[in-house]
Amino acid sequence: MLFYVPKYKYKLYANDFEMIKDYPKDKYIEMAISFNKNYTLKEVQKMLPTSAHQTWYWIDNYAKSTNYRNDPESGRWLLGISKPSPQLGAKLTATKIKTEADFLNELKKTDPGEVKNLKNRQKNGLIIGVVVTGTKEELLSLKNKPYVKAASLGAVVDKY
Repeated sequence: MLFYVPKYKYKLYANDFEMIKDYPKDKYIEMAISFNKNYTLKEVQKMLPTSAHQTWYWIDNYAKSTNYRNDPESGRWLLGISKPSPQLGAKLTATKIKTEADFLNELKKTDPGEVKNLKNRQKNGLIIGVVVTGTKEELLSLKNKPYVKAASLGAVVDKY
């Protein structure tokens, strides 16, 4: 999956909605959604359709810049908040992370320097993208939403 930092400009943006519309109905799909700007965790949870199961929230820890970037970010090294997905077999447990403040408190245990950096930007929202899962119909409900800057396909599996 590829992610696009909202404050950077790219020559090309992924729009994999066109690709998934031709998938069979018996597939379960993972997709990275890059937002057009920063949002709070609460805003993201309200604006995304409930049919798009949110499994991971991408945190903005990028320096302020209006530079162009050649390549999007790879999901492997990004900072984020995980949320278990019952559709993928993970049991939903009560998570301690319900707000950005909760995330910062958890991060403080591992990287106190990063907490200070992120705390300064918390008022504008720290979330710049999300990983969602669902059927093609569920994910296609995100197509043409004003907050979606890019959509990159992840795993595709058979529903069971």
